[in-house]
Amino acid sequence: MFSDLQLFGLGAATVVDTVLLMALIERPNRRHVTFWMLALTVATWLWHAGSFVHTLLFETTHPWPLRVNSVAMTAMAIGLLLMPSSMLHGAIRLWHTGVDAKPRGDARYGLCYLPVLALGPMVRILFAEPSGEFLKLVAPFTTPYVAWLCATNLVAAATFWGLRRRVALPQATSFFQGMAATLCGLSVLAVFVIYVAIPCWPQHTEGWKLLAGLSPVLPALLFAYHVVKFRFVPLVLERTLVYGAVLAAVFLFHHLAVADVTSRLSEQLRVDFAIVEAVAAAMLVVAYQPLRQRVAESLRYLLGTRVAGVREQTRQLATRMSEGIEQPVEQWLSTITEAMRVLFGVEHASSWLFGEDDRLLHCSRRLGIPARPESEEPSPNDGQECPSYEQAIALRRVLTETGQRLMTRRDAASQAALELLSATNSSTVIAIDHRDLRGLLVLGRKPFNQELDDEELSSLALLTEQLAVTLRNARLQQDRLAAERRALREEKLSTLGLLASSIAHEIKNPLSSIRTISTVMAEDLGPDSPHAEDLRLIISEIDRLAATTRQLLEFARPAPTASDSCVPRELLEHTLRILRLLAQQKGVRLETDFDDGAVSIHADPASLGEVFFNLLSNSIDAAAREGEAPAEPGSSISTSSPSRLGGSLALPTTGLVTVSCRHSENAVTILIRDTGPGLPPEVQEHLFEPFVTTKLDGTGLGLYIVGRRIRELGAEIRCESTPGQGTSFEVRLPI
Repeated sequence: MFSDLQLFGLGAATVVDTVLLMALIERPNRRHVTFWMLALTVATWLWHAGSFVHTLLFETTHPWPLRVNSVAMTAMAIGLLLMPSSMLHGAIRLWHTGVDAKPRGDARYGLCYLPVLALGPMVRILFAEPSGEFLKLVAPFTTPYVAWLCATNLVAAATFWGLRRRVALPQATSFFQGMAATLCGLSVLAVFVIYVAIPCWPQHTEGWKLLAGLSPVLPALLFAYHVVKFRFVPLVLERTLVYGAVLAAVFLFHHLAVADVTSRLSEQLRVDFAIVEAVAAAMLVVAYQPLRQRVAESLRYLLGTRVAGVREQTRQLATRMSEGIEQPVEQWLSTITEAMRVLFGVEHASSWLFGEDDRLLHCSRRLGIPARPESEEPSPNDGQECPSYEQAIALRRVLTETGQRLMTRRDAASQAALELLSATNSSTVIAIDHRDLRGLLVLGRKPFNQELDDEELSSLALLTEQLAVTLRNARLQQDRLAAERRALREEKLSTLGLLASSIAHEIKNPLSSIRTISTVMAEDLGPDSPHAEDLRLIISEIDRLAATTRQLLEFARPAPTASDSCVPRELLEHTLRILRLLAQQKGVRLETDFDDGAVSIHADPASLGEVFFNLLSNSIDAAAREGEAPAEPGSSISTSSPSRLGGSLALPTTGLVTVSCRHSENAVTILIRDTGPGLPPEVQEHLFEPFVTTKLDGTGLGLYIVGRRIRELGAEIRCESTPGQGTSFEVRLPI
């Protein structure tokens, strides 16, 4: 039993030394490792590994194991001679050069290794008696070695004690104090065991030998503790080395301690305890979830190539994302969604981006070919291959309420969430959240109804985070480019405004003179003159040019500086009285819905009246064309009003314009809705930009002026238009 304990102790010490040695020779750590540090670790490893093999082969009689035993005893001798020499080297080097990992070489440090020359005569003795006991074979060298060991340990301890406040390393004081105490203790232990314990208690000789043999591991453990916990030396310790050391120690303990007991029980009880151990290990793996996950992960790495493929494809996709967005967001999002669908092998994938109040900004749905076993009947949910907008919103709310970022069918928070996943034919849902960006990524089922494994879920989480960051950066880039374009456009418009105002001012006076002359001529000729109709047409065209000139002047006019108060309802009623005759002439009915009371706001009456006039006149023009197809920009032919042709006959009522005015505690809201043909989407996107119009005779400045006046007033305007159903403008004026 004691021999098993001895083997386990020496084996465990060898495992610790091996881990430390492999950590020192790793490529990232080499620049921080000095020669004496490596020599000391190698010496400790040689001593423990040689002792383990020597104890294991001590009773052998075969020639080949005896030769191996001689090699093991030689390793023990090298370790014993090298340990104090390298410790002394390290102490002196630290005293003179500090923590410099690569100091300039000095041949004088080689004097510390002179005792290693005694290795020659020791090796001759060890190979001459391969079946002998190590301590008895090297007995002639015992006293000189103990004296050398005690001297070097005490010198090193005194040096470390003096270094405890000179070296600028984390926890340097505690390390050097602990090392000094350990070296003094090892010296006392060596003297006690050799000259007191073994002579006085010979019956416990093997125990004293084991204690002395394991003692060199103490400095190694002290060093490793400070490296791992306090980063005493910036070494990188691979976790796989630690896991391997633990596993090796467990196997060694099982073989030396447990296997002997189970073999005796098997003989007594006639039961194969190997099967019992296997069943117990399997039950432990099944019952303990972290262990089950680690075993499953290890088996995937060992038996399959899927993990390597997923990692490589994830790296490639992440690289594509990091390159940024050089195409429209919708197209880029569709490409990335399809790449994720292929990467994870699911039937469908969809990505959603939401704005305020769950308003849909972008959506991309990518479908694959469903894979089913031939024996499996189609699911009732197979008809719907991607979730709808309402289902996507419901999934988003489930994640928000449960605090989950990623949800699968295995960890659905409730039965309702599981049913929602089944209803959408989905297996995994992950939220896209990055600052002000909110969205959702939904993955369908895998072939044969499999779930995404842990490696795939980790890759999905990583890719989703990078997707969110890339999308937000793209939005910021687009906002920056849009701001630059706006600034450039404003600069051009400013120049154009100055030019337009100059031209309009020059044209205004000649037009006024021409109109005056034409009016006088029309009065002189009378209505029966054959030129009367021509003069009325000239006056009508002059009025149209004058109106265009006024728009150009308004376009160039700067924002008013006066700060007056006005009542929006009164301005609205005044504007309606002016335009009611125009509505009657065009066959448009005006309806109003004003709430009780009049609220005053802080705004320029002229600017606000200009806004109402432009919006109402546009709505009347649109309602007069009710039933027409939505006009393309610049392609519709406007119908001349009867007043332009000189008539006053009103047309039959065909359109409707509804005007409502409501006020709350914070704002006054005016809604102007018409029943016209509506606006095409490409016009709605640029509605308040200059020179955008659906009329051949329009300037495209009316709504631009409206938008500018709205910004000057600090108000808000919103347009909603459905082709074929009409257009509505909502103006929100702050109180």
